[in-house]
Order: sequence, then structure tokens, then C-alpha cells
Amino acid sequence: MLAVIARMRFSLLILSVWLVAGCSKDDARLQGTWRSNREATVAAAFERDPRWTNATPEKVERFRDMFGQMTLTYAKGVVTSSYRSEVGSFRYRVVERGTNFVVIRTDGGLDEGRNIKMRFVDGDKAYWIDSGPLSEGLQERFDRVTTVKGVQK
Repeated sequence: MLAVIARMRFSLLILSVWLVAGCSKDDARLQGTWRSNREATVAAAFERDPRWTNATPEKVERFRDMFGQMTLTYAKGVVTSSYRSEVGSFRYRVVERGTNFVVIRTDGGLDEGRNIKMRFVDGDKAYWIDSGPLSEGLQERFDRVTTVKGVQK
């Protein structure tokens, strides 16, 4: 009887390790630095919601100014965000992946505990992401930052 219980406990331990490892894997496509693409994000918002064409120039400029300011760097299960002068880091884990998407869950920030889906485009050189629970479906585009001899482009 003790041998059966020991095997069951060992099996549960192996299953638990397998589940945790399966959920905590990273995705190589994310690794590196990404910058918010203001022009693509704003164009998509205007396309999705034609009411923007009636907005005042000041309101449009305030909206535009929210984008193009953030960079995200993913490395070994940690994402570091930089928005204007604010920098923060927190852990993330991949919970699902597909041929053109990845879903992560963060352990900090405004999206803590929420599944965040990123849809890769342009041969994995960019992704679209839901801008948050209060964004009413707004999608933001991030482009991979490439370096040439140590200079970010």
C-alpha cells in the first residue's frame, strides 16, 4: 500500500513539474526590444472607429501622443517597459502559442494576472496587442527594434 501511495505522489510531482514547465516556457519570437508604432496604431484606430474623423485636432494630437513612446524588452521571462521617463520590470510566462500568436500572463504591471495576446505580423518583425482592459478594443502595434553596430533603429 505504501508503495502505491509513493508512486502516486511521485506521479503527481512529475505531472506538476511538467505542467509548470509547460506554462512557463518562453517564446523566442518575443526576445529583444520592441517599440510602439504610433502611425500604424493611430491609423488602425481611425479605421476601426470612423468617429475619429470628427474629433478636434487637439483631441487627435493628444491621442497620437499616447503612442510611439513605449519600448518593451523581453529577456528570459522578464519584460522591461520604458514609457517616457518611467521604467519598470516584471516577470511573464507564456501560457499559449500558435503559428502567428503568443499569449502571456504577467506577474506585475497594469495587466497583472490577465492573459495578453500578441498577434505577430510581417514575418514576426511586429506584433499587435490589445492595449488593456479599458481600451475598448484598441490594438497597438509594436515593431522589433533592430541594432546596427550597437545603434538602435
